[in-house]
Amino acid sequence: LNYAEAMNEAYGPDAYGPAGYSLSARDALQLVRDRASAGLPVVTTTDPAEFRKAVKHERRIELAFEDHRYWDLLRWKDAMEVLNKPVRGVKVTKTGENAWSYKVADVAGRTFLERNYYMPFTRSEVVNSHHTLEQNPGY
Repeated sequence: LNYAEAMNEAYGPDAYGPAGYSLSARDALQLVRDRASAGLPVVTTTDPAEFRKAVKHERRIELAFEDHRYWDLLRWKDAMEVLNKPVRGVKVTKTGENAWSYKVADVAGRTFLERNYYMPFTRSEVVNSHHTLEQNPGY
């Protein structure tokens, strides 16, 4: 998936790049999809922006529960949009002997600030650089 993303960003979904690159972004993405043996169709878009969306979606599914999502959102600069929405869950209530009701509910609020895209430098790093290293904005 990293290869598919990098090739798409550099050359687009169908280009093979410089000599020595044996897969296009589309080929690399399809290898991942074929490995799942789920009969997933080939992503057909030729637009790099649309292909980027397909790669993001595939990463979200393929790497679920592997602690990649947060870092992907930071790298793509999507965290402000995604992480400022409330966490949602389902409230399950027993309404009878074998009956249940399900209601989607906000579980927790979240706040992601622009400054959270970067981490602060420690004070000692700034001092040891003889103040040539500037602190990241917001810290």
